Amino acid sequence: MKKQLLLPILIFIAFSSTAQTNSFTYIISGSATPSGFTTCLDQATQRWSNYLNITVPIKLNIILVNSSIYPFSGLTLANGRKNFTNAPFSDFMYPSSLANQLTGTELNTSEYDMDIYINLYSPLYYGTGKPPTNKQDCISLLMHEIGHGLGFYSGGYVNSSNVGSFGNVPASALFPLTSSFPWIGQDSVPSIYDKYIIKESANHLVGIAPNNSTTLGDSIKYTSNYFDGTMYATASNNGQPVKLSGGTGAFTLGVDLLHLHSSVCNSIMSYCTGLGDTVRIPANWELGILKEIGWNISVPISVNEIDTDKSTFVIYPNPSNNIINFSNSIPKENIKSIELKNILGERVAIYKYKPALDVKELPSGIYFVSIITDNFEAVQKFIKE
Repeated sequence: MKKQLLLPILIFIAFSSTAQTNSFTYIISGSATPSGFTTCLDQATQRWSNYLNITVPIKLNIILVNSSIYPFSGLTLANGRKNFTNAPFSDFMYPSSLANQLTGTELNTSEYDMDIYINLYSPLYYGTGKPPTNKQDCISLLMHEIGHGLGFYSGGYVNSSNVGSFGNVPASALFPLTSSFPWIGQDSVPSIYDKYIIKESANHLVGIAPNNSTTLGDSIKYTSNYFDGTMYATASNNGQPVKLSGGTGAFTLGVDLLHLHSSVCNSIMSYCTGLGDTVRIPANWELGILKEIGWNISVPISVNEIDTDKSTFVIYPNPSNNIINFSNSIPKENIKSIELKNILGERVAIYKYKPALDVKELPSGIYFVSIITDNFEAVQKFIKE
């Protein structure tokens, strides 16, 4: 493949605002940068910075392509480290973005933490508002791809001979794409994310069958897979493991395992988002997964972690069997929606902003009311009598 000269645009971000400091740096190369793209990238990195305690800056290598031959809007290759100082678990690959935080120093000097390919052939929307119905939201796409580099990243692989493995993804499987750093896909260990994947049987996928075997290939390909982290991930999903993509009898590299299942909507790392949609706020279960693999999360991720004395709104009367009202310190112009979820985390209603909600048709039980803005989600428990 003939290589083109890539002229990089180097941008360092380090500014203060009412949100937390943006701790990402990036370089952009490849096709000409569209107007508005860097604004979208600034927004995406700032949003992730608002949820993560980052002490070592995260370095992004953004490569812009523009071609119909690529079957993706975005694709991320994550750098990684294993068995480093302060690694919570040995013989698991950690994304370097996380490994650097855990050890408190930059382990991958002169290397990026992730290579992110963005295909400008996709109908991307480069604004910060709601995209039109024929456009894909660039901010949501960038947050999704950065999410892979933060840790939604599996080393699971099944080759054309049905041999399944962890840590044995050949670089040739990525052709014609390449990584700017030494390829970690063949380091023979699963990712830290893989450690928590279970089958419907509750057996862990890592260790269920010998590495580099057809038995493991079948285990990866057949029946549903779930992320089950008992400390944070499952708790943040109302006690339920988070369903992952795949398990349909075939395996697609870059799709299966490292995405949430399409049924897990309102999630950055799911395939629910379509043209005209935005998902710019990580779901509690997504933050729970990141916390499970080692990230220090700066916001509450489960009901048990919410300090109701410091919450930004109050529901009254509570309990109620008719109408609930809000005492709310969030400016109403900042509120995108109000969502109502049941005890299983299933969304049962979504509203535009209202000072009161009619709940008399709801079955009795425990619910969670979420006020959602562009920058955060505030949650309160509500009991319907």
